[in-house]
Amino acid sequence: MQMYVNYYKKTQMIEGENDPIGILLCADKDDAVVEMTLGDNVKNVYASKYLTYLPTKEELIRIIKDEKELYELAQENAE
Repeated sequence: MQMYVNYYKKTQMIEGENDPIGILLCADKDDAVVEMTLGDNVKNVYASKYLTYLPTKEELIRIIKDEKELYELAQENAE
């Protein structure tokens, strides 16, 4: 993907346009795989998980609680 973004940037961009972006759709979120795939030249890497359906209220509450626990665990491990 980075090759296509670079190609567009070098050959297709018009002066004043924002830099092109690449969007990679995956079944699961994995920040490490994205960072290793794109390399060091990419400064802004965002990995997220998108659902293809609207969850129920209960599912949404569970997802938020799970993500909050993972975040708090990562913060504790970083200290």
